[in-house]
Amino acid sequence: MSEYIQSAKAGIESLEHIDDLLREYLLFRGFKDTLATFERDLEQDHDKGFDANKIVDELLTLASELKIEALLEYWRYLSYRFFSHLSPKYHRTTKMFEKRLLRLYLVSAVNQKKRDNIRAFMNRHGRALGQQGGDWIPWLGIEYLEDPGSRAEFEAYFSDEWYASLRSALTDFIQTVFPAMAVPRILLFDKERRECEALRQKVKLYEEHLRGETRITMGSAVSSPVDLVEDHIGGVAAATSPRMRAADTNPATGTLEAAASGAERPFDMIPTDEAPSLLKISQEEIFLEHNSGIGLAKFSPSGELIASYDDESILKVWSPDPSSTAPKLKNELDFTVNAMAWDRRHEHLLYLHDEGGFIHTLNSNSNLMSRQLVSEKRHPWMQCMIASRSSSTLLTVCSTKPENTSDVSVRIWDAGANKIVASKRFSAAAEAKGVCAALNHNGNIAALAYSTGHVRLADLRTLETVATIKTRQRDVCSVEFSLDEDSLMAVTEVGGLTQWSLRKGSQMTAESTLGIGVDEEGRASVGIDSRLDVDRVAFTPDRESLVVAPRDQCLVFNIDSAALTASTRRHKDLVSSVDAAADKSLSASEDGTIRVAWYRKV
Repeated sequence: MSEYIQSAKAGIESLEHIDDLLREYLLFRGFKDTLATFERDLEQDHDKGFDANKIVDELLTLASELKIEALLEYWRYLSYRFFSHLSPKYHRTTKMFEKRLLRLYLVSAVNQKKRDNIRAFMNRHGRALGQQGGDWIPWLGIEYLEDPGSRAEFEAYFSDEWYASLRSALTDFIQTVFPAMAVPRILLFDKERRECEALRQKVKLYEEHLRGETRITMGSAVSSPVDLVEDHIGGVAAATSPRMRAADTNPATGTLEAAASGAERPFDMIPTDEAPSLLKISQEEIFLEHNSGIGLAKFSPSGELIASYDDESILKVWSPDPSSTAPKLKNELDFTVNAMAWDRRHEHLLYLHDEGGFIHTLNSNSNLMSRQLVSEKRHPWMQCMIASRSSSTLLTVCSTKPENTSDVSVRIWDAGANKIVASKRFSAAAEAKGVCAALNHNGNIAALAYSTGHVRLADLRTLETVATIKTRQRDVCSVEFSLDEDSLMAVTEVGGLTQWSLRKGSQMTAESTLGIGVDEEGRASVGIDSRLDVDRVAFTPDRESLVVAPRDQCLVFNIDSAALTASTRRHKDLVSSVDAAADKSLSASEDGTIRVAWYRKV
C-alpha cells in the first residue's frame, strides 16, 4: 500500500476524534449555532462516517423495503462521491453491484408479493434494462411468473447464501474505496501528531547514545537467496544486458554492494557498440467497435485478431486489418467477464472468466461458447489468468477480497482435458494488496509477484516453491520472464523497472525508472488514474520493449535503456487495457475506442 493511501486510511480511522476536536473548538469559540448545524449534518451524514458496514446496511435496507427511488438516489450519490474517482478497472465492478441491488429489490418484491411494485419498476426502468440485453431479458417477465424462485435462472437469487455473499462482497468493495480518497489535511492531524512524537522519542534516544548514557546495538541480518534449480529453467547460460550497467554484488550474500571506493554507484547507461533496437510508430488507427467503455482487450497469439469486452457485456472478436478474411464476431453475454486469455496453441479458443467463478471457452471459428470449469468459491476475486505458451494450460490466481492478496488460491487448469492439474493456497504479508503472475516459455515455472515486492517462483507441475526473490520494490503490478529465461523483469505502479537474475542467487542486475509516476517538479504522483496496473502494462513478445498506459495514451519504452521510443495519440478518456503483439500494440479506453499502432524497428 502506498504511503499516501496509508495516510488517508489513518485519517479516516481518526474521524471521530477529529469530530470531537471540532466540537470542543466550536464550544470554546462560542459558535453555538454552528455547532448545532454541525450536529444536524452529522445526523444526516450520507457517508455514514465512512463506515462501509453502515453504508451497505442502508443500501440493503432500501432494497428490501422496496424504496427503489431512494435506493437509486443513494447509489447515484455514492457513485458521484466515491466510485467516479476509482481506477477504470473498477468501473465494471460498480455496474455489477448496481445490477445486483436492483435484483435484490425485485426478489424482495416477489417475496413480499408486491406485484404492483414490480410492475411500476418495469414501467419506469424496464425499457432501459431491456436495451442492455444479456441476462436482464428473463427478469423483464418476472412479475408474470407464479413462483420465480423455483426456476433455474432465478433460484440462486432467492437463497440466503446469495444475500450474504452480496453483503460481504459489497462491504469489501466499499472498504477499498475510502483509502483511495483525497482527504483534507485536518484528518491527518492525529497521524502527524503520533509521527512527531515517535520522532521526538528517537531523537531523545540518539542524544542519550551520544552522551554515552545508552548503548544502542544495531544488528543486520541478510537473508541468503534461494538458488533456482537448473533443470527448472533450462540450460541457457546466464547473460546480463549489455546496455545497462549491472550492480556490484557480494557473491557470498547475493546482496547489492557499493563500488570499491565506498561511494554509492547508481545503475546507469554505459556506451555500447551495439545500437539498441527501438520501436517507432509507422501507422496508427482508431476503431469504433463499441458504444460503451471497454474493460478488456487482447490480441490473439498471432496478433491477427482482437477480443474486446465492454461495460454492456458485449464481446467482440475482430481484426484490425481490413484485408483480413477472419470472421467478425459479436456476442451479448449474460455474464460479466473479469479476465480474458487466448489459448496459445489453439488460437481460435478464447477463455473468459466470469464473476460467478466459471471459465467459458469461445470457439472463434464457430462462435460457439461452452462453460467448462469452475473456480473456488472461497476465493471469488480473480486477480489474473494466463495461458501457457507450450500447452492448453491456464494459470488462475484468485483472492478472498479484491485488494487483499495475503491469501490467494493458485490453480492450474488443463483446458483440453477439463480438469484441475494442481491447486495450492499461498499466504503473504497482510499488507499485500495485489498480485500478478507470469509463465516462462517452457510452461514449467510460474512467477507470482505481490504488491509488497516479494516474488515466488513455483514449479507449475506441483506448485511447490523453488525460489523466492525480495525485490524491495513496493507496488509491483506486472512481471515477465526475459526471452532467454535468465532473468525476471518487474514493473511497479509508478513506473519502476528492475531485472533480477535467476542464475546468480536472485541478484538485481538492472534498475531504471520510466518517469511516469512523477509530476512536472519530479515529485511522486499519487493520482489513482496515473498509476499502472496489470491491465495497463504489456511486454512485447521479443521482451525488448514495454507498453504502458498511465493515463489516456500508450507509451512505449525500450527495456534496456528505459528510453521512451514512441507514444500514441490520446484517447478522450482513460485507458483501461493494453496489449502488445509482434509488430503492434493496442489500447482500449473508457471512451469506447481502441487504438492500434503498428511499429517498425530503427
